[in-house]
Amino acid sequence: MSEIIILKSGEAAALNPTQSGFAHGFGIFETIKLSQGRLCFWAAHWQRFYASAIEFRLSLDHSEQQILGAIRELLISEGLREGTVKLSLLKEGAGARCYVYTRSAMAANDLASLQVQTKSPLNQHSRLAGHKTHNYMENMLLLESAQAAGFSDVLRVNTAGVLAETAVANLFFVKEGRLCTPALSTGILPGVIRAEVLRLAESLSVPVEEGSYYPAVLQDAEAVFLTNSSVGIRIVDTISVEGLDLLLPSESRPLLDALTSGFSDAEMNNSVLLLDD
Repeated sequence: MSEIIILKSGEAAALNPTQSGFAHGFGIFETIKLSQGRLCFWAAHWQRFYASAIEFRLSLDHSEQQILGAIRELLISEGLREGTVKLSLLKEGAGARCYVYTRSAMAANDLASLQVQTKSPLNQHSRLAGHKTHNYMENMLLLESAQAAGFSDVLRVNTAGVLAETAVANLFFVKEGRLCTPALSTGILPGVIRAEVLRLAESLSVPVEEGSYYPAVLQDAEAVFLTNSSVGIRIVDTISVEGLDLLLPSESRPLLDALTSGFSDAEMNNSVLLLDD
């Protein structure tokens, strides 16, 4: 059986150090943007969370509506309409605990700079590949290292040497009028915002390509951007590959502008209203 635990601001969770959730990081999580009292892209987040729970045999006995009810209860008690909602499902004995909590909204309106990392490749064959799990220490170590060197994030390759994702986001680039992104087979997380951008591109009749790309492909990219649930679409202006900084074009990017504009509407149209005005 699973249990829902609502964590209000300032409260702490009691974890049993002998259980797998604490001892092994055996758990999954979701990060969901809260905007104007709405959970953005809730259906896609819930589907991914539920699918990973089944994949790892994590007990999730509560319905989607019960989880939404717990989130609503938390938001009302916090008086929160803007920010980020987090779900964590941690293994405990034969069951699991589902933690519902919040954090402040992430502000990342500035341009991003990336450091390509080839020495710690993403394992596309890992049992955890493609899932958002609490085994996140490697991501954080690489992210902290890149930020200490003055970059926003790290851009990883997988064991085949092809581009994968950053520590916290999916990668897109525009080349010869095509919107390109690493395929799911590279081991990347199937990002909720990634999927939405691909749908938007299709609606705009933009040629889309999901494939395997070596870092050199970015040298003459017309635009590069990142996607994740916290910040949506974030434009990249600098990429460092083996000490060589690639400065991306600063001129008008009509395709990227169209995607950014369409995304704002999609975010509201694919949300669940939890708090009325």
